[in-house]
Amino acid sequence: MGFRTIVVNEHSKLAYKNNHLTFKSASQMEVIHLTEIDLLILETTDIAITSMLISKLVEHNIGVIFCDSKRLPSAQLMPYYGRHDSSLTLTKQISWEEELKETATYNILQQKIENQSIFLEHFGFEEKSKAIEKLLNELELDDSSNREGHAARIFFNTLYGNGFSREDSNDINAGLDYGYTLIMSIFAREIVKCGCVTQLGINHHSQFNPFNLASDLMEPFRLIVDEIVYQNRDKSFTVIKGHLFELFRKTYEYQNSQMYLNNIVSHFVKTVISYLNGEGKILPKFEWG
Repeated sequence: MGFRTIVVNEHSKLAYKNNHLTFKSASQMEVIHLTEIDLLILETTDIAITSMLISKLVEHNIGVIFCDSKRLPSAQLMPYYGRHDSSLTLTKQISWEEELKETATYNILQQKIENQSIFLEHFGFEEKSKAIEKLLNELELDDSSNREGHAARIFFNTLYGNGFSREDSNDINAGLDYGYTLIMSIFAREIVKCGCVTQLGINHHSQFNPFNLASDLMEPFRLIVDEIVYQNRDKSFTVIKGHLFELFRKTYEYQNSQMYLNNIVSHFVKTVISYLNGEGKILPKFEWG
């Protein structure tokens, strides 16, 4: 697995040569070995890229995110098959037991709500942190009372005011959406590498969401985006976006070790899918902070 996140944001040409990505612009030329690259973000539509390079990026399981004319993520390069036995693993995914899916969903939502409570306490909102902790204790297996939704409302209104809505068009929401998309792309890639498809979720089931399973598994990790956006809440989206790339440069506590996000997600996804396949007994935990 590579270790570099490459962002291309100017008129340029990307090509393949001898296991390297070649970058050429009007003022610069650079060559990067493919084994160094974990994620490639094409942040402008003014980029020419060869089909050979695209093929090699897929072959090396390198994540590629395409942005639109507003420099917002609009598409992701995903291989059809992530492993040699994809048909077998897909058959298992379709047959996942409802009880295992409910337990995994409950566990993941627990982590998300607990992280929100820890987050608010860390930033001095102790009363609201306790309110979310109460919702956590009331969480049921099927979340029929929508404790997750109530926790999210308290969380965002505490950070940005009672008038704040995730539906609003502003720099904060743009930053949150951009960051969540970056994380979702990593989860989607790891899901495909495990031989599963991202469309079939365990809690998200929207016919319009091609990343239902990625949306499910990434829930506890949203807080690392929330932290960056909150710390830069008074800045423009352009500035917030620049800070969001810190997601891939810093390490996080996981399994009693300091690890990069990409490695954490890889282990997290494999462990959850193993559990859903009936092959593992323990679900992983990611705790913010």
